Amino acid sequence: MTPRKPDLDRLLIDAAIALFAERTFEGTQMPAVAQRAGVGVGSIYRYFPSKEALGNAAFQHAKRALLDALAEALAEGGPSGSIREEFGRFWRGFTRYASANPDAFVFLEHQQHDTFLAPDSRVLAEEIDRIAADFIERGQRAGEIRDGDAAQLVALAIGAFTGLVKLQRPGGLDTLPAEDLDRAEAAVWDLLHRKATP
Repeated sequence: MTPRKPDLDRLLIDAAIALFAERTFEGTQMPAVAQRAGVGVGSIYRYFPSKEALGNAAFQHAKRALLDALAEALAEGGPSGSIREEFGRFWRGFTRYASANPDAFVFLEHQQHDTFLAPDSRVLAEEIDRIAADFIERGQRAGEIRDGDAAQLVALAIGAFTGLVKLQRPGGLDTLPAEDLDRAEAAVWDLLHRKATP
């Protein structure tokens, strides 16, 4: 039995994500997407009526995959243990996603999407923000995470992780020794953790 070829719309989305990561959304032209996917330009418009429609499809595909990776990591080990353990699960989810989907991670985290995101894409983006902010607020109530605006603390933690991913390009996080990745996790936790007062 021959392996099933990917659907053309998925090929176009994958090509778009790779180019958006490399050139940004604004810097990518539709003929380049068609060339990367190995199809004629007209084929794109059978699936996506505009570059914005393709951008939203790519964004939603990447965000859903990230949500799935986080949900899988957060479910590991049964019911949530300590806030620190839960942070480790978040870290593993982001690490696995960024390792398996480096272009998608760059596309999601290194660009401004305000120019083309449709309302349904914005709702999906807010879902991850809500999950992360909920974790921060629970950690604050437990006395484990420092005081401060939850959205700002999430931005600081994700910014640190994004910087690590950027530092490791083009080799990817897989090229980072496990002990270095563990130290990076501990450093980002220290950024969030509420230190005991003497």
